[in-house]
Parts: sequence; C-alpha cells; structure tokens
Amino acid sequence: MRANPYAQYQSIDLEAKVESASPHGLIGMLYEGFLTRVAQAKVAMLAGNFEQKGINVTKAHNILGGLKDGLNPEQSPELAERLGELYDYCQRRLLDASAQRDAAGFDEVSSLIREIKEAWDAIEPEVSQMAQAS
Repeated sequence: MRANPYAQYQSIDLEAKVESASPHGLIGMLYEGFLTRVAQAKVAMLAGNFEQKGINVTKAHNILGGLKDGLNPEQSPELAERLGELYDYCQRRLLDASAQRDAAGFDEVSSLIREIKEAWDAIEPEVSQMAQAS
C-alpha cells in the first residue's frame, strides 16, 4: 500500500507548527484540533460512517482531557475550576451526542469551545507582549 503524500505533508507541517509554537499557541492549536475533530465526527455521522465518527469523537474527547490536564489551579484557581467543569461537561455531552447520533450535541460543544477559543485568540497579542518583556 502506498503512503498518501498529502497526509505525510500534513504531518510534517503539523510537527513544524508544534515545534515553533508558544505555549499559548499550542493551546490554540488544541482548541482548533478539537473543533476540527467534532466537525469531522458530525459529518461522518451524517454520512453514516460511524467508525470514522467514533475515531473523531475519541480524538476530540482526548483533546479536552489534555486541555483539562494542562489547567493550572495555582495560577488561577477559579478559572481552572470553571474551565475544568466546562471541559467535563463537553466530554459528557460529546459522548452522549455520539451515542444518540445527535447533531445538535456536536453543535453545542463546538459552540462552547469556539467561544473559549475566540477569547483565547483575543488575548494572544497581550500574551506575546508579556513574553517579549520577560
């Protein structure tokens, strides 16, 4: 079986982005990856490709787990707690939406995380400025 050159390029491109990304940028990439995986899961579900739906739901679920594990309660206890609760809710809702074949559930978790991602992206200039000052 011959390797897909486009997939190889994507893998190399992703590795380069990860290696050069700031910690703030890496979190943004995780949010983007989550949104992509949920969208792919929804499309697969609607197309009746339940194996691919399951693969993407698992990847999205794992991304949320990684985001939760990366929370720093010492730096901001209340924010860490609230984001942790949101990630837990999104994980449960995502699994429920997958089991029930509920497109609205995929849309709900995407909307919630998209709001967090937009806020995260909005503070990037401030974070970059602080990093340069250090």
